[in-house]
Amino acid sequence: MNEQTKQRIREHLSTVMERLIQKRTVDEPFSEADIERNNPFGYYLVPIEVWKGAKFERSFVTSLGQGILEQLGKIIAEGTGATAINQYDTVMTINTWRIEKIEEILKSQRGKGKNQKRPNWDEEVKEILVLENQRFEEITVKSDLYIRRQNGREEYYSFKTVKPNLDQTETAKRDMLSLKAGNPDCEPYFALPFNPAGEGNIYRRAHTLPYKLFNMDEDPSVLIGADMWNKIGDCESTYDELIQIFKEVGEVYSYRIRTEYLEIRG
Repeated sequence: MNEQTKQRIREHLSTVMERLIQKRTVDEPFSEADIERNNPFGYYLVPIEVWKGAKFERSFVTSLGQGILEQLGKIIAEGTGATAINQYDTVMTINTWRIEKIEEILKSQRGKGKNQKRPNWDEEVKEILVLENQRFEEITVKSDLYIRRQNGREEYYSFKTVKPNLDQTETAKRDMLSLKAGNPDCEPYFALPFNPAGEGNIYRRAHTLPYKLFNMDEDPSVLIGADMWNKIGDCESTYDELIQIFKEVGEVYSYRIRTEYLEIRG
């Protein structure tokens, strides 16, 4: 990433953290009395610092949700010279046989026992693209992040929580296959911002549900953690650089959280 992109990320993260500290220390400060009233057993058994930390952690997870990470993806992609748009609508006209085939694939993969079909992205795309007829439907797919590279390549990212449920996974795959059906040259991705099993480890160690619909380890349409960020940044060092920025910003705000919210001095 160039320095301008890094600075935009720092500013974006700082804005998020400033809002969070303002909310937790001024707008909606922690109330020990609320914990005593609402959870008396827990209040008397566990130090109040635990409840106070948990309150902040919940707010942090909400604040640094998918939306913020999608916006970071946009900033990073723009830093490469690409055009990037969050919450991008793609309107396509697709022949009905392809639409029916997509539903058939998803149904077979959500089946059980002998009726369940193993996922294979490349084979599924081939099965869809060979189908032609003269009846068409117009559909709209919303992508969390759309990127158009300087060479014209189009990438569509469906950002998901790192442990998506089956319905979320199915919706994403339907959208991705629809994008390929309408534009075979585009690149749609099932995008997880980090690996809950730890970077470099097999995803299955942390979560198995998406394996019904994707080969999470081999499908080229699945990007997890470093692979996702490096693809967005069009550079193998993007993820490491992003982690370093989080560390830098964290040094500032960890101190402020300790002193202003947790009231730990010294």
